[in-house]
Formats: sequence, C-alpha cells, structure tokens
Amino acid sequence: MIKLRLVHFYLGVFFAPLIIFYAFTGVLQVFKLHETYLQVPGSQGNWVAWFGEFHKEQAWIPPRVAPAKKPAQGGSPQHEKDDAATPMKWMVAAMGVALMLTTTLGLYIAYSFPKRRRGFVVALGAGILVPLALMAF
Repeated sequence: MIKLRLVHFYLGVFFAPLIIFYAFTGVLQVFKLHETYLQVPGSQGNWVAWFGEFHKEQAWIPPRVAPAKKPAQGGSPQHEKDDAATPMKWMVAAMGVALMLTTTLGLYIAYSFPKRRRGFVVALGAGILVPLALMAF
C-alpha cells in the first residue's frame, strides 16, 4: 500500500499542471470563447484561440477564422437551442473550475509532506517542463 500511495503522489504531482491547463482551456471552450473572439474585430482574445487549438489538437496550430454564419429566417431555432443548453454549460464550467481548485489543493497537500518536498519539486518541475518540451516539437 505504501508503494501505491507513492505512485499516486508522484503521478498526481506530475500531471497536475496538465490537468489545470486542460481544465482551464476546457472552461473557455464551453462558452466558445476560442471561436467568438474572431468575430469581434480588434479583439484581444488571440491567446484564447491559440490555447483552444492546442486543447483540441495538442499542437500549436494557428486559429482558423470561422466563416460568418447567416442568421436564420423566421426566428432563431439555434438561439433557442443555445439558451436551452446554458444551464449545462454552466455546470460543465463549474466542474472545470472545481477540477482546477481540487488539483491546486492536491498540490498544496502534496507539498505539505516535508519528507517528500524534494520529490514534489522534481515531479512538478518535470510535469511542467516535459509538456513544454513536447509542445516545441
């Protein structure tokens, strides 16, 4: 059981940065922030689109400009569909925020073990540096 706890400890610390990153970018995508900024000229949301593309493709692909959508005639069924999905979108966004918070709390708890601090720093550093190195390739 001790070895299993150590494996859980180090895997959790190693993957925590990616969990936080993907939860954050997932929350942005729930509300389509990675797409909607392109429709607003002069918008400062370019980083949101880049992160959104990385979340979807796991590579730094330049964001694609979506073609302009024509409004539906005689009412807007798409707008009604979006309004019906809004409570679920908020629930999924809350889940993403909770995942980020609980992962951060897990890191805090992991850091509180004085005998494992060096291993914590190594695992966290590797959890940040390895994905950054893989992003470059």
